[in-house]
Amino acid sequence: MTESRPTLGVGMVGYAFMGRVHSQAWRNVASVFDLPVRPVMAALSGRSPGATAEAADKLGWAAVETDWKRLVERDDVQIVDICTPGDSHAEIAIAALAAGKHVLCEKPLANTV
Repeated sequence: MTESRPTLGVGMVGYAFMGRVHSQAWRNVASVFDLPVRPVMAALSGRSPGATAEAADKLGWAAVETDWKRLVERDDVQIVDICTPGDSHAEIAIAALAAGKHVLCEKPLANTV
């Protein structure tokens, strides 16, 4: 049976604890909710090439970027899921929004008022 829903390419920045949790959520969200789109785990971004590739393989991501700015530029990414420490959220979120991406960022955009 062919999937008829449109896809939503997900790009995630960070793969530590929250990245692992969000990866699990992206893999299983359709089993919990009726979604109008099918999330596709397009690319995972992290600073270390080897560790990021290992995490992508383990967590189910299709591709790897070692620069979050390249992830934001990808045509196959429509939503950027930010799973990094709080002090980097604003820069990533603002750049992703400027690139026309949807953004998922659970923590505050700054650590202080």
